[in-house]
Amino acid sequence: MTESEFQEFMITVGYRYNEKLKFAFNSFEGFRTVIKFSENKNRYFLTVKTGTSSIAELKKKLQNYELEHKNYVSRAKYSKKYIKIDIKMTIDSDIDKEELKQLVHFMTELFKSEILEPLCEVCSRPRKTGLYIVGTEPSAICDNCLSRKKRQYEIRKNKFIKKKQNMKLGLIGAVFGAVFGACVYILFYQFVPTFGTGGLMVIIPSFIGFVVTGKRATVKSAIICAVISGIIFVMAEYLAMVASMAILIERNGGGIAVSEAVDVINASFSDISYITPVIIDTATGLGLIVITGIIYFLKRAFTRPLKISKNIL
Repeated sequence: MTESEFQEFMITVGYRYNEKLKFAFNSFEGFRTVIKFSENKNRYFLTVKTGTSSIAELKKKLQNYELEHKNYVSRAKYSKKYIKIDIKMTIDSDIDKEELKQLVHFMTELFKSEILEPLCEVCSRPRKTGLYIVGTEPSAICDNCLSRKKRQYEIRKNKFIKKKQNMKLGLIGAVFGAVFGACVYILFYQFVPTFGTGGLMVIIPSFIGFVVTGKRATVKSAIICAVISGIIFVMAEYLAMVASMAILIERNGGGIAVSEAVDVINASFSDISYITPVIIDTATGLGLIVITGIIYFLKRAFTRPLKISKNIL
């Protein structure tokens, strides 16, 4: 079943659909249920926050449902006051629809069984809740917790707005951090096999340096740190090899001859057996820098306060 078919079908069984965040939601007997659809993972996820007067009875009902629909249910469990049911996809959308119908029917009957009570997802108390989108996740929240979260949001928002970025100091911090990481990498290179992890030794201090001096992280800062780290890492890789060769020459009685080590390393670049592991090591390091930059870019949202929507029910 495609996403559009899922959306159309969920509407027919009484659910509403959020096109932006791609999930279906509804309210049964005061319970806020959410069903998400993922083509990549081949799963439907149903979640609902609830308390129970009989954990054993609830778990038995979920176990029986899972056994009865074992060809389509990968998991049905109650844990940490959440019911979570995973429905597998099939190649037959009609079967998918029937399974979802069975799921909605099962949950409706479960809510009517009087062994459950709806809970607030923040305080876990049995209170009247609405369904709100906090950041990108739907949450059933009571009025008290909503008011508290909104106050926290306003405080964090004001702090975030007042926190201005200092790009010049940030650049200095990024360069200093990358150089410091490069020095550590060169030192480690002489004693411990790094296997390409030098990229992390350079970019992480670079990010830390930027945030400490620049005060605020942005997409631009992530790109800048990655570029600075990439350049300095390549330089560090070369200097690490030169240092290693200079130490080797000294141990063989040649004295401290950095210029000689440079000549040897430069000459070695024509040897494919020597240059191949160097290229692999450098490429791995640069790859880790890019990956870390992407993760940093994705995670930067956590520096922002989570926006809370209006009640979507």
